[in-house]
Amino acid sequence: MNHSKIYFLPDGEEIDLSKIKSIGTLKSVRSIDFKSLGYWYFTIVFKDGTLKEIQEGYFYRDWGKAKIELQLIRDEICLLFINH
Repeated sequence: MNHSKIYFLPDGEEIDLSKIKSIGTLKSVRSIDFKSLGYWYFTIVFKDGTLKEIQEGYFYRDWGKAKIELQLIRDEICLLFINH
């Protein structure tokens, strides 16, 4: 029996854990200009082949905070996915 389990991202978007195939590692994309915005992200691959990139933007001075916040979200999704 396949029961859906929904995870809600901070922005309210829903992710159906029963449809996840794999969860990628946390990566950073930074701008060359240190005053510009960069972002941390990880990718969720769904069983139907679609991808969802989960992002947390940052400015240079707060990249560590953004990384921690996104890592917590990724860890929670991974834990729920493994235990689903």
